Amino acid sequence: MRPLVLSLALSLLPLTAVARPAMKPAPAESIEEAPAIEHSEGSLWSYVEAVEGAVPDTDAVEASEELDAARALEAAHLADAVERSRPPRAFYESPGDVLKADPLHLSAIDPSEFDIPVVVNDDVIRWMKYFTGTGRKHYSRWLERSGRYWPMMYAELDKAGLPRDLVFLSMIESGYSTHAYSRAAAVGLWQFISPTAKEWGMRVDWWVDERRDPVLATQAATRFLGHLRKQTGHWYLAWAGYNGGPARVSRAVKRHGTTDYWTLVEKNAFPSETDNYVPKIIAAAIIGHHPERYGFTGIEKEKPMQVETVEVGHSITVDVLARCAGLSTEKLQALNPHLRRFALPPEPSNQRINLPKGTSGRFLAALDKVPPSERIAFARHKVAKGENLSRIASTYGVSVSELQRVNRIKNANRIYVGMELVVPGVPAGSAKTLTASAGTGTTRSKAKSVTHIVRKGESLSGIAGKYGVKQSDVMRWNKLSNANRIYVGQKLRLYEPASRWTSYTVRKGDTLSSIASRNKCSVSDLKGWNDLSGSRIYVGQKLKIRKS
Repeated sequence: MRPLVLSLALSLLPLTAVARPAMKPAPAESIEEAPAIEHSEGSLWSYVEAVEGAVPDTDAVEASEELDAARALEAAHLADAVERSRPPRAFYESPGDVLKADPLHLSAIDPSEFDIPVVVNDDVIRWMKYFTGTGRKHYSRWLERSGRYWPMMYAELDKAGLPRDLVFLSMIESGYSTHAYSRAAAVGLWQFISPTAKEWGMRVDWWVDERRDPVLATQAATRFLGHLRKQTGHWYLAWAGYNGGPARVSRAVKRHGTTDYWTLVEKNAFPSETDNYVPKIIAAAIIGHHPERYGFTGIEKEKPMQVETVEVGHSITVDVLARCAGLSTEKLQALNPHLRRFALPPEPSNQRINLPKGTSGRFLAALDKVPPSERIAFARHKVAKGENLSRIASTYGVSVSELQRVNRIKNANRIYVGMELVVPGVPAGSAKTLTASAGTGTTRSKAKSVTHIVRKGESLSGIAGKYGVKQSDVMRWNKLSNANRIYVGQKLRLYEPASRWTSYTVRKGDTLSSIASRNKCSVSDLKGWNDLSGSRIYVGQKLKIRKS
């Protein structure tokens, strides 16, 4: 009778009471938990256990058949219950399906491996998709540049006690380009605008823009970010303040009564750029910690910058600095992107430049051998009404193209009254001297410059007398501290009223000797007045000649 009783019992059991007790549900993929599988005390499992205990060993074959049938039915109902309670994602997926379902490896993100707060939401995911999609080429280039700056940035962040992952803020700001320039006139690796840069200790003027100096900008950024973190109480608000301004963040917090960044975003407290700023940094950090995971393979990072800083004097031209460092002018400027002109500014007395690591000793020894008159070689000129670049160039005895080069003027006709120009090849202070001489008729617009090459037996007083100028002026024009310390071959720049000079146009058959004889001067005078190193002249060439 046992088979009949068991069959009858099976047919009477409800299908909903087939769940095994203590069955652990499959983990849910989303935040919402999978529904639990209910269990009833009067379930099939209770009946099967009773039958198993009542079946004697002598009836093992019959009991086995009955139990197999019961277990098969129970398994079918259990499978149905599990299927109905399953979350949308399949209970089992092949590795290929998993990759398709989670291409951003969201399940692998571990916030504890970052030293900045990391959350993953729709905004962060959107930027992760961008950086791994249409923005992949940009992110790849940023990773390449990161090798040059991360070691230095890590060192500065460590000294300031700030998270190392703040390097990704610089990545989002500039892509690690010292020449990055935004439409808001923000500049450099950390994209400072001029007022903020000056507030945090950087120099920004006609001569120098320290926002482009990697080390100085990073040091200023650490000070500013540390201040913002202390002021706002949370890194997300600190970043929002860095992007949109601390005052805007303070007003938003006060207006909406919350310090939660995401809530403020929902309330439209910030402009869209600031809304996207924080998730961009988080997305960049997530990918940057495991770039290979996101397909950024074969990235060749640039070598870390290896520089040392050395102090030098003021007003030294870049080409002199480069020559002493054994570098090309382009390479020296690449090490010193903060230098905006062809020379160091006239003040302060001591200034810093970056050199390749380990070269400062050799550089200083070479610089010490350069005469002061050759180190300092430019003047400032403020454009006056009626002046043009050609007239200014003629005044100082330089070429128009040279004026354009050092002042970065593309169009020679586009200068304006009050514009300040650097005049190369003219000792600093010359422009001031010319202005001061206006009472004697020597105005800046009418002054003529001449180069005199010191010959054997000459003295400074004799040279000054020959040109009808004061010895003190010659010393000031050439930055000479001792009138007795001049040497043969030294070039001296002198200035005289234009009325004391005339010009001669070289004609066919002319020689320096014949021209000198015709104008009652010496060949050496002609060479000195016109800065000629040899005797070669050409038809049509204009030579300056001093009236006797």
